[in-house]
Amino acid sequence: MTTCDRSRGFTLLELIVVLAVLALIAGTAVPLAGAVVVAEKRDKATQDLEQLAAALDAYYFDNAAFPASLTASDFFGVYFQPGVGNGAVVDPFTVNVNYVYAVDTAANFASVHSRGENGTDEGAANEELSVFVYAAIPGGRHTWMRLRIAVEVLANFIESGGNVNGSWTGVCSRMGLDPSYRTDGFGTTFDWDDSSYALRSAGPDKTLNTADDIEI
Repeated sequence: MTTCDRSRGFTLLELIVVLAVLALIAGTAVPLAGAVVVAEKRDKATQDLEQLAAALDAYYFDNAAFPASLTASDFFGVYFQPGVGNGAVVDPFTVNVNYVYAVDTAANFASVHSRGENGTDEGAANEELSVFVYAAIPGGRHTWMRLRIAVEVLANFIESGGNVNGSWTGVCSRMGLDPSYRTDGFGTTFDWDDSSYALRSAGPDKTLNTADDIEI
């Protein structure tokens, strides 16, 4: 007896089952792929914002002010490195649009935020991906640094019989201190009381005789 082995094709039912399985896989894969893309954008935004916050802190420490913009020539590429294609300031949830940057001169802080997954700017206080840099922190550090050095030079100057009467600007000149030591970390001239030998900063609010004064 002779038998013939021939390939058997798919039945209509089997074809329907295969298509249904493929559709199920595709339906699952698309949302997962989208979730991965969103996660990558969130990671990038988080890293960028952390680096921007550190750069803004360093900028304020040196300049007693925040930069005019994230792409200002004295900030971008100096305190903050642009990255490939200057992408480090571009919000990954937009198309070639930078992160939102703002400076509150009254409260003396800077904020940077991403528009997030919906691509809508809802303000730094309402966006999850946002950072705030308060001038009181870098400004305070710089003020204490200058105060410590100034007081050390002042003590030696007084011990040697130097004249410390008058304004702090005049005393600085007579002591030979660099002009930068005339002001605190917030850009305000130190207050010097030649009767009590008290040297103080007006603090973040730049107003003397308030709670945030820094005295040594």
